[in-house]
This record gives sequence, structure tokens and C-alpha cells, in this order.
Amino acid sequence: MPSDAYHAPFLYDLENAHYTEDIAFYTRHARPAGSVLELGCGNGRLTSALARAGVRVVGVDRSVPMLVSLGGRMAAESEEVRERVTALEGDFTDLPDLGTFPLVLLPFNALHHARDHRDVLALLDGVRRHLAPGGTFLLDCYLPDPELYNRDPGGRYEYRDFEDPIRKERLRSWEESWYDPLAQVHHVKYCYRRPNGQVLVMDLKLRMFGHAELLGLIDLGGFDLVHEWSDFEGSPVVARSVKWVLSLRPR
Repeated sequence: MPSDAYHAPFLYDLENAHYTEDIAFYTRHARPAGSVLELGCGNGRLTSALARAGVRVVGVDRSVPMLVSLGGRMAAESEEVRERVTALEGDFTDLPDLGTFPLVLLPFNALHHARDHRDVLALLDGVRRHLAPGGTFLLDCYLPDPELYNRDPGGRYEYRDFEDPIRKERLRSWEESWYDPLAQVHHVKYCYRRPNGQVLVMDLKLRMFGHAELLGLIDLGGFDLVHEWSDFEGSPVVARSVKWVLSLRPR
């Protein structure tokens, strides 16, 4: 049966542990800031890298299993690195008072867990409250991808093989997905078949936002767009771009 993707950190790691293309980008901006608020920190793929780079990180995530996994990841780090990380359970649309930071991050497409415009505006309000004067909000997300949404909803894609780190057995993996254009929700299932035939499923529902739509929400939320890129190397955004990296500042 489908399961929330963030209830199974080891499956999340199988999919994402080797994703590193954003680390140098966020580290380059976080080092001069010294301390950051990381929203949607998950189990610390980026958090740990920032802490090892000398940055103090307050991470917020609503998934308890992911935060437990983050604790295990940090236990393997040096005491000096561990002391730089504070992890808290919370929702980025309803943040408690955590003080102010020169930099707030919303990395790795976490924006797509906002369910609607209200969530995005609540997120922006919380970020504004937590930014020090002159502070910056950095995030990345996807832009709508018509080619991806035209996939056969009954098809299987992206076949791969993984080693289950717990049972030490081979998992056969594939993706299934479909797009709801009225709700603007991309449904994705990551499926993993064990040798005994059991299939584990991670289920994601990702709210997509158009370029102009999100720019309007950013403006309504009281932020200015400082920079935008189509990747972490600084490429410009063009009509066919499907990745969007943004630097925002409150007015």
C-alpha cells in the first residue's frame, strides 16, 4: 500500500542520498551568513554538509521519522559538527518564533509540499519574520514539465536496482506518475519490489506552480525577486526550463 515518502527514511536515502548538485550552491551562500534556518531539513542531506562547512543550522521538518534519521546521521559526525545543528519538528507554514537569521533556505523542491496559495503566503510570512534586516531567502523548485506530465499513468518508468541497507537484499525500483491539471498536483509513486515479491511504495503529491503564478505570490507576500536561475550553476531561466532557483528579499 502507498506510504508517505517521509515515513521511510531509508527509502528516501536510496532515491536521494547521491543528489549533491545543490550542496555547493547552498554552502557558498551559507558560509558568509554563518547561521541559517533550513526549512524542510529532512534527514539532513544538506544540513550535515552545511554544518561540516562551519555553518550553524536550525533545521525544521514536520516528519518525525526523518528527524530521527537526522539524529542518527549527526551521531556519526564530530562533536564540533553536531553542536552546530539544532533540529526541530514543525511545519514551514506555521513556524514558531525561532529568532532571526541572515539566511533562510527552502531547498530540494520542498515548496511543492505547499498545498495552495494560502500555504505559500503563510510560508513567506514566516520567512519574513525570521529574516534579519537585509537577509535573503533562497529556495529551489520545479517548473511545470509538460513532457513529464504526458507520461502514461499506467506506465512504469526509471527502472533501477538498489541495495536495501537494512535487509541486505536487492530491490527493483520504478516510478509511476500522473498529473491532475485542475488541482495542479503531480502524483508520484516510487515502487520497490523485494525478492519475495513484496512491493514497498513511497507516495508523493507535489503541488506545482507556474512561473508567473509563483512570481505573483512572491510579490503578494512582500518579497522581491533578486536573482533567478535554471540550475545551481547560474544558467538563465528560459521558456523550456524545468528547474527554478530563486533568491528573494523582503521589501
